[in-house]
Amino acid sequence: MRLVAEGGSTGNATDSKPCECINECEVTSFPAAISSSLMSTKTVLAAIRNASDVPERFVAATETRHRVVPALMMQTVSLLTDALEAHRRLHRLIDTHVTVAQTSMTSKLSKLLTSLGDMVRGHIADSLDTVSLLNHVYSKHVSYLETGLLTELRDCDSLIAQVHIITVGANSTDISSTEFKRLELLRDRLGYLRKMLIDFDSILDKESRSSTHQWHYFSDRLLVGDCNTVFRLVNISLQYQIDWLDSFMQPNSTVAPHVNDVVFTNMTSFTSHMTRLSKCLRSYKEELKSFEDQMNSMARSTFNREFNYELPVMIMRNFQTGRMQLDEIADGYIANVYSKKYMAERFENVRMLVTNSADR
Repeated sequence: MRLVAEGGSTGNATDSKPCECINECEVTSFPAAISSSLMSTKTVLAAIRNASDVPERFVAATETRHRVVPALMMQTVSLLTDALEAHRRLHRLIDTHVTVAQTSMTSKLSKLLTSLGDMVRGHIADSLDTVSLLNHVYSKHVSYLETGLLTELRDCDSLIAQVHIITVGANSTDISSTEFKRLELLRDRLGYLRKMLIDFDSILDKESRSSTHQWHYFSDRLLVGDCNTVFRLVNISLQYQIDWLDSFMQPNSTVAPHVNDVVFTNMTSFTSHMTRLSKCLRSYKEELKSFEDQMNSMARSTFNREFNYELPVMIMRNFQTGRMQLDEIADGYIANVYSKKYMAERFENVRMLVTNSADR
């Protein structure tokens, strides 16, 4: 850079020789009476940095250097030529393995995907038919039995809560006749619940024999896995509650015996076991509904989406467009029409066009 003071003095020149290229120089004039603070290194550098044409001059200088140094220019041309050659080889591979019917897998792949789509849709349709049949069997032969047992469990749970309150005060006060009737009601309902639990499997077995499907399409016995444990725990706790109530409700007496903490602990355990049993009873219907929802969701998505192979007509058109743009960039650079900066921006767009098409 050369700094020239107005009035003909050039005492602040910082370069020792004239600029050889216009893009390497920046000439700035200052008034002759300028203060020394405005000529400080910091001020001068700030002026250079803030000059609007400095970046453009730098790019132009770089471009000129690549034009006047043959090795640098040929290096760029070589890279463009290599890109065009890679595109040509990739195009030949795509022609061989994708688009030419005689040598590619296009036809076979299309048939395979079509068959896959038909198979998936067929399985979904069969599954929905099976779900419909399972729902029919459940509604006709199982629903009333499970609903009845669930209702009885819920009623017993409510009565247990009331009796719990009664027994809490039984150690300090006599129980009333109304409270005694609640105890009797719970005793009767527990007895009926025990009968329902005992008869549950036999009734389900009877229903299966009366069905045209026999045991087919019936829900599995609930006495398996965790539900088996829950059934056993409910039966054990239930019998304890019945025995305790029989001893608690002494005939012809409204004076209840002492109630210890074990009674309350067992009541809590019994209600917990009944809650788990209720979940077991509802689990089959819930799983059936969940499976049906999944099949309906898959049916909607599958019937709206084909598995057919997409013919690469538009993809190949974009791929070929990328080749033409690569040719244009190379020719424009050699003819000094495009700068390297512009060429880099164009090349990025072409790269995405070519590679995305090739990936597809």
